[in-house]
Amino acid sequence: MAIPYSSQADQPLGLETVTINLIAYVVDDVNLSATENRIISRTDANGDRADYMIRETGTPIEGTMTLQRATDSTVLPSEGTEFTYDFDRSGTASTLVVHSVNVNRSKDAFDTFSVGVVLVTYQA
Repeated sequence: MAIPYSSQADQPLGLETVTINLIAYVVDDVNLSATENRIISRTDANGDRADYMIRETGTPIEGTMTLQRATDSTVLPSEGTEFTYDFDRSGTASTLVVHSVNVNRSKDAFDTFSVGVVLVTYQA
């Protein structure tokens, strides 16, 4: 695997770490919304929009995280594993659950993988 250049040997190549099932992974990328909304529109007699309201939906909030393995032998997290992570830097960790794991390999990156997550409990 190719290793990106860093002038400092102890500098992590990514964001902070997240611990899933007692294994620490370096976070490369997080794409997750804190809330999911829907727009309810009301029209006038001509069919034009007259008013609207924004409400939270009842659908689960899903997102993705790109993580780095420490070594090639580091195990991937299992689907269904719950973990906590402060993805929005609010100061309080939210509860997430892994729903899919996809391995990503390229010649110019660490051994990374994408984790599809579902937001179980949001802590702002």
